[in-house]
Amino acid sequence: MSNTDNITSTSNYSAVGQEQLFTELTLEEGAVIEGGFTYDLTNNSGIPLNYNINGISDFLNPGDDNQYSYSTAPTVSFDSQIGPGYAVANQKLVPDPGKNVFDVASGNTLVLISNTPGSPSSNPTPNIVPRTV
Repeated sequence: MSNTDNITSTSNYSAVGQEQLFTELTLEEGAVIEGGFTYDLTNNSGIPLNYNINGISDFLNPGDDNQYSYSTAPTVSFDSQIGPGYAVANQKLVPDPGKNVFDVASGNTLVLISNTPGSPSSNPTPNIVPRTV
C-alpha cells in the first residue's frame, strides 16, 4: 500500500480519495498556486506568425490563440514588418482578463495590441517599441 492510500483530511478526519488529490490543473489554477498569472495571445492578423515569448520560439496560425502562465509579465518579440525586411518589436503582455492580440495596422505593419478591461479607452492602442535590424 502506498502512502497516498493512507492520506486523510485533518479537517474532518475522513479519508480523501486519491482522485481528489491528484487531478490535472488548468493553466489558471496552476498560475494561482505558483503565484503567477495567465496571459492569452491571439492572432487576428490573417497570416501565420512566428514570435518569441521570453526567448522561447512559438507559432500562431491565423485565428488561433495560445495561453501562457508566468509569475511576471512575459515579453513577446516579433517581426513587425510584413513582407521584405525586418523590424523587431518587443512588448510585455497584460494578464487575464486582459487581451493581447496580433493584428495588422496600415497594410504592412504587424502590431500586438494589449487591452486591459476597465481601461479608460474602449479602443486598445498598439503598445510596441519597434527596433529596425
